[in-house]
Amino acid sequence: MAGGQKKECIYFLQIEPPDRVSMARDKPLIYITMGDPAGIGPEIIAGSMASPEIRGLAVFVVLADKDVMKAAFNAGMRERLVIHAPGPQERTVGIREDRINILDPGGATGCIEPGKPTDKGAGKALGCIETAVRLFRRREEGRPRALVTAPVDKSVIARVHPGFVGHTEYLRESFSSDMTTMVLIGETLRVVPVTRHIPVTDISPALSIDLITGTLEQVIRHRGLICGRDTARIGVCGLNPHCGEGGEIGREEIEIILPAIERARSAYPHIEGPVSADVAFYKAAKKEIDIVVSMYHDQCLAPFKMVDFDNGVNMTLGLDFMRTSPDHGTAFDIAGKGIASSMSMKNAIKLAVRAASAADDHGPAS
Repeated sequence: MAGGQKKECIYFLQIEPPDRVSMARDKPLIYITMGDPAGIGPEIIAGSMASPEIRGLAVFVVLADKDVMKAAFNAGMRERLVIHAPGPQERTVGIREDRINILDPGGATGCIEPGKPTDKGAGKALGCIETAVRLFRRREEGRPRALVTAPVDKSVIARVHPGFVGHTEYLRESFSSDMTTMVLIGETLRVVPVTRHIPVTDISPALSIDLITGTLEQVIRHRGLICGRDTARIGVCGLNPHCGEGGEIGREEIEIILPAIERARSAYPHIEGPVSADVAFYKAAKKEIDIVVSMYHDQCLAPFKMVDFDNGVNMTLGLDFMRTSPDHGTAFDIAGKGIASSMSMKNAIKLAVRAASAADDHGPAS
């Protein structure tokens, strides 16, 4: 989907900074995928790269269509771009620490108009993610790395890659991870859904003691990165209203959720629950709970986006590296109008830098 020989070339590609030793000790290498080229991904990447608070934090490689990204930068910023479009015989790319490196994996996007997604554009967006997967499969010791993904439209990608349901699931399958956990981090709330992109009717059958325990274990392991506290207070939501009222309106809390909490609590005592979701988020807003673990997507995403929509970051745990992304979609309705906020993307980049640096100091990020 991303284009013949060039894609194979990317598979063997070596990323070579001018000074590997100083880069490994000083700055992480952050890969950023452009997202859907018709969405706001390219412009919020450009806005972030232009920000003084981002410049200099890391060595940046943007996996993107070169023409789309050049158009997203203003004339002054284009002077800082270094375009890499390797041919079939090339095996190395010499990136620049003092520049914004654009790596084009090949493949046509066709005519891209902001706000008007196309199958070719979605294919190129997926090609950039595939290229990131290939680059991260090449383990290179001593080089802290992380991945930041700009938003894609899942339904459009599914037309060219049937079964695609999101970055988190795609990366889990690509790296054969036993499980991955999605964490949303904002200025007010930090939330974790146990189940993600599944129908509401499938939520209860999908819940298990092992799934909830595994989610809690990953949250506990990364609690400092999630909320900055080693003694983070974790609140676990029930599934049913009023936590099932002692089994009168549901038994999931008794048979699944509480046993999982008790298992996790034996290793980490600062876990409360099951707690009704309406109470859990009230306590989180009052800073009495640091991290809310919920049973399904909208149970935690609805309150999270109400208060942290513009600044929230999505983080994936359970891979050999850290992946972050803005917590918003492609925003086709405002793409190309110059009004999209880069705040969430900047926060995603800063979190990726912190995560990569922490992994370099203490071993793998997850």
